[in-house]
This record gives sequence, C-alpha cells and structure tokens, in this order.
Amino acid sequence: MTSASAPGFGRRFASLFYELLLLAAIVFTTAAVFTPLLAWSNHAAVVEWLYRLGMAGVLFGYFGYCWVKSGQTPAMKTWRLKLVLRDGSRLGWQHAAVRFCAALLLFVGVPVISFLAWQRASGDTRVSMWIAMCWWLLPLLWPLTDPDRQYLHDRLAGTRLITLAKGERA
Repeated sequence: MTSASAPGFGRRFASLFYELLLLAAIVFTTAAVFTPLLAWSNHAAVVEWLYRLGMAGVLFGYFGYCWVKSGQTPAMKTWRLKLVLRDGSRLGWQHAAVRFCAALLLFVGVPVISFLAWQRASGDTRVSMWIAMCWWLLPLLWPLTDPDRQYLHDRLAGTRLITLAKGERA
C-alpha cells in the first residue's frame, strides 16, 4: 500500500511544470502531423474538428495510458506522485476518462465560456481575459481550500493524488 499523504503545493507545481514541458513535445508533434492535412484542405471545418479531436485523443491517450498503467506520468514519477482511486486502488480506463474530462472542462471549458460571456456582456476583451484567467486559476488553487488537499477534478472524478515515500515504487 502506498503512503496516503497528499503532496505539497511546491511538489505539485514542480511536477506540473515538468509535465508542461513533456506536453509541449506531444502537442508540437501532433500539430506537425496535422499541419499538412490542414493546409491541404485549406482549413476546412471538418478537418479543423478532426484536428481538435485528434489532439484531445492524443492527450487522453498519453494521460490515460500513464494513469492506468502505473498511476504516474513521467513527471509524476520524478516527483514521487501517484494517482489512485479514493480507496487507494489503481485507476481503470473509465476513471481516467472521467478525470481527463473533468480537468478539460475545468481548465478549458469554464474559462472559455467565461471569456465569451464577459466579452459579449462588456465588450472589453482585457477584462474578459482577466476574469477567464481567474476561472482558470480556480482548479489550480483548489487544494489550498480542500480538506484533503486534492484538486477539484480529482474530487469530481473520485481520485486522489498521493506522495510516495522515498524508495517506494508504484
């Protein structure tokens, strides 16, 4: 059984920063594959949607595979973080999909909807952007208010992030 302690704020953000570097490579590679198709189709609407779905599929494939296989992405392994279900067991594909969709909704959907609504209501792009950024920060800062120091998308998905003890393996 793994240690049940929730990771600290610094460890979470160090892992997140490392994860962003890895994701940049994945996103750039996926974009490189789709760019000729987009250019060839003159950015047809159907190809644009295929690109978006393909990008989401690649990102889910990366996260889902890592979470289901070991509960850890490479960045999480480096910082000794592990994703488990509330009872401490390993995630299945269904839980990985729920966590991915909850995070996607919180980090992309809510800020975009907020931006569009405020943009329409106020007409001020700058204010709308700041309000959208506040909504984007909400899920990142959630562990500061959560009694178990868990992210909001983990709370919604029934998962939790734990710290492994030194030398402990997933």
